[in-house]
Amino acid sequence: MESWKVNYTTWVGNDPCSGWEGVRCNNLGRVTYLNLSNTGIVGPVPEEITALQYLEVLDLCNPRYGVKPQLNAVSGDLAPLGSLIHLRDLNVSFNDITLDSFPSAVFNLRNLVSLRIDNLRIAGPLPKELVGLTKLKYMYLANNSLTGPIPPEYGNMKSLQEISLWNNNLESKIPPEFGNLLNLTYLNLHECNLYGGLPQELGNCRNMDSMSLYGNSLTGIIPDSWKNMNKLRILWLHRNQLTKYFPEWLPSLPSLYNVSLDYNLLYGPVANFPNASLKIISFTCNYFSGTAPTAPPPLVLNFTGNCFDPIDNNNKIRCQQQYYDCSAYLKELPNGSCPRCPGLQSLEDPKTCVCTLISPVSETSSSKGKLVGSILGVGAFLLIMVLLWFLYKWYMKSTKPFEDLWYGPEGVIRYHVEDIVTATDNFHSRHEIGAGGFGKVYYAVLDGKEVAIKRANSSSIQSTSGFRNEVVLLSRLHHVNLVRLLGFCEGEGIQILVYEYMSNGNLFTMLFKRKTSLSWLTRLDIAIGVAHGLEYLHTFADPPVIHRDVKPSNVLLDNNLVAKLSDFGISKVAPGFDSEMPTRPCGTAGYIDPQYVLTEQLTSASDVYSFGVVLLELVTGHKSIDNARIDGQNLVEWVAVKLSSEGPESVVDKRLGNDYPKQIFHDIIRLGLDCAAFKSGERPSMKAVVTILDACRWSVATDVSVPNDAESSIVNEGGHSHGVVVGDQDMEKTAESLERFSTDAMSVVLPR
Repeated sequence: MESWKVNYTTWVGNDPCSGWEGVRCNNLGRVTYLNLSNTGIVGPVPEEITALQYLEVLDLCNPRYGVKPQLNAVSGDLAPLGSLIHLRDLNVSFNDITLDSFPSAVFNLRNLVSLRIDNLRIAGPLPKELVGLTKLKYMYLANNSLTGPIPPEYGNMKSLQEISLWNNNLESKIPPEFGNLLNLTYLNLHECNLYGGLPQELGNCRNMDSMSLYGNSLTGIIPDSWKNMNKLRILWLHRNQLTKYFPEWLPSLPSLYNVSLDYNLLYGPVANFPNASLKIISFTCNYFSGTAPTAPPPLVLNFTGNCFDPIDNNNKIRCQQQYYDCSAYLKELPNGSCPRCPGLQSLEDPKTCVCTLISPVSETSSSKGKLVGSILGVGAFLLIMVLLWFLYKWYMKSTKPFEDLWYGPEGVIRYHVEDIVTATDNFHSRHEIGAGGFGKVYYAVLDGKEVAIKRANSSSIQSTSGFRNEVVLLSRLHHVNLVRLLGFCEGEGIQILVYEYMSNGNLFTMLFKRKTSLSWLTRLDIAIGVAHGLEYLHTFADPPVIHRDVKPSNVLLDNNLVAKLSDFGISKVAPGFDSEMPTRPCGTAGYIDPQYVLTEQLTSASDVYSFGVVLLELVTGHKSIDNARIDGQNLVEWVAVKLSSEGPESVVDKRLGNDYPKQIFHDIIRLGLDCAAFKSGERPSMKAVVTILDACRWSVATDVSVPNDAESSIVNEGGHSHGVVVGDQDMEKTAESLERFSTDAMSVVLPR
């Protein structure tokens, strides 16, 4: 395997069984185990690997958690692996594999027990051929570009214990056949464009431990049959459109302790919670009504944004910076009727309120229908041609060019200049809430909604086409951790962008200028939010965007302290996008990628460097540049030196005392230094960063290891706590939790 150039110093001689690192052999001198994770191997799998006919475990993944990795970049279709028929464990996660279809070589590996082909760029349909892997227990295909539907035949894979398909474009129902998987303990299908209902057959999976189905378009009720899952510990169903009543049996599940039902359409009363195993339950932004429930400590109970008594603001509740009318919604549901289905869906079952995708017009329509359609089509075409002719004549005679009547992309409001001037009292200083290189930012209320109005100064005014291109790009960027563009305004010498308003200002003010300190959990959540926002810009935006000015003052915080990146605009778009680049500096001192200073080449790794600095600021409470530091050290240098000489505790913000999970913070410090590595090639991608930070957050969620901190308490809109956050617990459980659930790529966190 010389083409991979494995850089192991112990690989000396011709006998791999003589103590070679990453290699194990059986008693007959046959190689059965090969671990090349984080060895810097690049390129397709070499043909020479076929000589390892007794190989049982092959690990080529990226990256190991808490260790500065030499990133692998395995590519190709994995064809040589098809002959390794004794393989039981295959892991190629986090590599450079880009394929239009699932690698068929895997179908030959009939002895596979664990398959990890996640966090890659594999497209095409989910293959039915995987059913032939009858011994498979762990199937991890998450975070690819796979499409659905989910084959119902997977329900015949009786050995399956863990299924992870999250963040694929499956556009599928959850197969009821999954109820046949009696050994299933873990099911992760979040953010897969799923529709339909929650299968009642899943109640047969009595060994289920953790289930994550959030971020889909699932509808209907939570089935009563799920009360049979007595071993269920974690249930995440938030950000769907589930409806009907809160399941009375849910809090009584004997093993359950972490439930999220946020952002659904559930309604009705919620009873008080007993003193059971349940530790965290959240159902914000639903329509529950009546008397707010109570719970004994240490249960964390979060129910902001519901219709509990008493309701102010004319019977409206506030959720995600918007107001919702409780009475109007509840009046639409007389006698237990169903709420409206999501877009492109229609009601399938009025009893359970399950919706399904609207089927396209059948190709077997009658010939009479085709004839009528053809006649109507021809008539419509002729009518459109006549209208276009008149429109052209009007255009040629018009004294005002047609292009000046641009109303912007769909979903973005074009505001009149007069409305902006009125809302800001002619841009009065008392409305001013910020300023930057682009111009000043003003607070205002437009159409009853709080907004931030960003007006370009004279040096930032672009051409009309340049400004409109920026509006088009911004309108395409939709993510919970990006400040959302609501509208724009343009006129003679004026260019304005209207954004959602962030009531808690920016991270710089919150971290360095407030007397009160952010809790460790809030800091972790902010870091995760910024990481997710950057990952979206780098990976999922079309075209991809490089922020190039990541810093605390560009991290805004909403009323729930959710972090949202601002000031991205057309910072740096991928080649080929027709835009005019604004002339402004690429970054801020203390956050600028040193490689950019040397080469003037801006890449996504430049954002990773800046993020690393912000991450270290969150952990240390120190600014990136501080003249009080010895020898003018920047923050990265200061942390590296202190970490080496005095240990991790010496750099953690003293305001946190001992109320933080030490192992998690130690790993985050190492991650921050990895991100801020001098050489861009040694930095992880934001995708890898997100995986690591999500793993940290999951360890908190699954072990409820939240130190007793007033700011970490969950408080309702009236300012009253319901339950408390539990105190310090044994943080040694963190590693076990990271391996168990988190973001699935846990073999890159800890080996199974």
